[in-house]
Amino acid sequence: MKPTVPLVCLLVVLAGCSGLTGPTTSSGPVGSNDGTSWTVTVVEVVDGDTMDVRFANGTTDTVRLLGVDTPEVYGDNTPDEFEGVPETEAGADWLHAWGENASRFARDELDGRQVTVALDPAADTRGSYGRLLVYVSVDGQPFNRQLLVRGYARFYDAPLTRTDAFERAEARAQRNGTGLWGYEAA
Repeated sequence: MKPTVPLVCLLVVLAGCSGLTGPTTSSGPVGSNDGTSWTVTVVEVVDGDTMDVRFANGTTDTVRLLGVDTPEVYGDNTPDEFEGVPETEAGADWLHAWGENASRFARDELDGRQVTVALDPAADTRGSYGRLLVYVSVDGQPFNRQLLVRGYARFYDAPLTRTDAFERAEARAQRNGTGLWGYEAA
């Protein structure tokens, strides 16, 4: 017996309502920005704060880590965005090297691994480049915060629920001259 068109349509609709399995449109994931999270596989690390991920339903998306900004590896860096790094060619070179370090750290920690990505109810779902804005956790550890703690990134001030923790992590790294904050020690 062949299914009728209405039955097929009903099955398609019901399949679409079966739950959150990942983004299904270019405008954002299904559901609200309420802290929803997914287990995904990192398929490529683009740089220290951007990666491509695959959701359980097979769709892929580019994600941008919330609250952190690693130095650029594919463009110019602006040293004045990184307190204590001089606005000179040497300062820009320093930041480029730390952008490479941050990218290498992200690849070592995330590439090919299953991680949890989560939205923040205080943040936008997508950024100006269309990337999904998320927190990443690896084995239950907050990766975004690790970038700050280890001096691979600066805090990127935006509406977030984790602002205080991120500001403290960056301040501690700056105080200790950790990572990119150690320019004077160079």
